[in-house]
Amino acid sequence: MTLLQHFSGALHRHFAQGWRCSVIRVMPAMLIMLLQPWPLRGESPDTTRPHVQFSVFPQQRLFPRLLADGTTHQFGISKDLLTRQWMGHIGAMRPVVQVSFCGRAVQLGIGATVHTSILREPQVLQVVTADFSVDFPVDISLTDALVLRTGYGHFSAHLVDDGIEILQMQSVNYAKDFITLLGSFTLPVIGGQVYGGGRWDFHSLPEESKQWMMQCGLEAGNILLWPDVRLYAAIDIKLKSEVAWQSTQSYQIGFKLFERNDSALRIAYTYRTGIDDRGQFYREKSDFSLVGVFFDF
Repeated sequence: MTLLQHFSGALHRHFAQGWRCSVIRVMPAMLIMLLQPWPLRGESPDTTRPHVQFSVFPQQRLFPRLLADGTTHQFGISKDLLTRQWMGHIGAMRPVVQVSFCGRAVQLGIGATVHTSILREPQVLQVVTADFSVDFPVDISLTDALVLRTGYGHFSAHLVDDGIEILQMQSVNYAKDFITLLGSFTLPVIGGQVYGGGRWDFHSLPEESKQWMMQCGLEAGNILLWPDVRLYAAIDIKLKSEVAWQSTQSYQIGFKLFERNDSALRIAYTYRTGIDDRGQFYREKSDFSLVGVFFDF
């Protein structure tokens, strides 16, 4: 073997070994690149088309609960400290479908509740009134802080048999079909939200020509006192055209226990004054000091 042949053989073995080492190093990277989704030839990634997502029964609601509102959808019971009267609520409101796009979202929901007032007599409970409410809200997030609510709703108020017997009064045909128009704005500085707007009753009985109710309020605090215990406060004020714009005012303070996502157990005190929320007594004024337990589903 000549010196030239020896040198060329050594050079060939060197490059062959180096090539194999390079392939071993490069192959994993090539496989990762091949597994990535790439646009077809001649196409460029579309960064302008909105990404639309649908979800059913979303865990987080867009519009906050109206905690101090006596006619909101809820499940709970409260006792008036000054009388033998109890207030019961059997119902809830839940978002059903959410559509998200361009960083914004729209939720369609449903709510239904029976509101009752009960007199506690020795060994018997006498149900006086039963009010029925149904809502189909449409909530729209315009920004991370601002949410609008609209949608159709129905409310009707009734005296039940015990109420007719106890009060000896003629019942009122009280019914509303309405469109909700509310806005909510989150304020981190108060630890909650403010809301305001109104309701247009396109079908209103018995006051057919008085079709508006204005509403505003807030929820604040939500201070963590202990694990699973938060302190909060809420206010709700309603002005009704059917009673010459007199008000129903509710002031609530309470504790949220075992809060998970949007659900919690609440224990609250509510002072409610002004025009009675119960439709059968819509012309009367009342004062309640209520201590209650509520399950926010």
